[in-house]
Amino acid sequence: MFDFDKNFEEYVIKWYEAHRDELENEDELEDKMPELYEKWSNEPLEQLSGLSPHAFFYNIDAPDLIKIMTSSCEGEQNPSSLLLDRITEVRECAQGLRDLIRTSQCVKAKTIAANLLTEMDESHPLDVYADLICDETADEGLREIGIEVLCEHADEISDKLYNAVPNANMAQKGMIAEVLVNAKHDDRTLRLLEELFSSGDNVPFYAGLMGKYGDERAAAMLYRALDTCNYMEYVEIKNAIERMGGVVEDSRDFTDDPYYRAMKSIE
Repeated sequence: MFDFDKNFEEYVIKWYEAHRDELENEDELEDKMPELYEKWSNEPLEQLSGLSPHAFFYNIDAPDLIKIMTSSCEGEQNPSSLLLDRITEVRECAQGLRDLIRTSQCVKAKTIAANLLTEMDESHPLDVYADLICDETADEGLREIGIEVLCEHADEISDKLYNAVPNANMAQKGMIAEVLVNAKHDDRTLRLLEELFSSGDNVPFYAGLMGKYGDERAAAMLYRALDTCNYMEYVEIKNAIERMGGVVEDSRDFTDDPYYRAMKSIE
């Protein structure tokens, strides 16, 4: 596969050698990059049978665009931005991107495909993203992208996530809860949030989820925690209660709390 990025890099080097006396500093070269990229992308290249890089991708159909993108993700390679831009313009590429996320073993290709679907405002394979949550071998970055998408489609995927809860560990339950707080209210979500909060692990995060979920029945548990929590936890618990319409009187003295001292010194 022709290395478009390397060819552009060589183009910039040649341009710089010919125009270095015209530049006052390296910042000027950086400022020129968009202009140089546009010029390079529209100039015919012998290696592309006289086509410009821009025209080259415009002569390729959707399935082959996906194939080129996949092969460009192998090893240390990365797809050309021209290729990615073209894929976002071809709506027929969306199904190929979804299929790639389902079947590819290449994390880089799957991650790029997920980001392209978002950029194209196309549907995602939500079930695949849901499975990533409880997959111990899943790539963390890809899982984070999946969770972000799932949060926007929580009602659509909620049943699958509820079914995953019994066999999930606490960390996985936390990720499931992060999605479910965006779905319509369900007692199963409330019970999950109460379980996570009562575990005593990552209290600020789970308090934040409770506040976002907004079920006032969780307020009693939050109020009780105010008496024994540290300052960092206190801040998030207080915020959660107030998001539910409750009131917290700042009566505790946190002068000796290390989190209090650290946070006040930063402020």
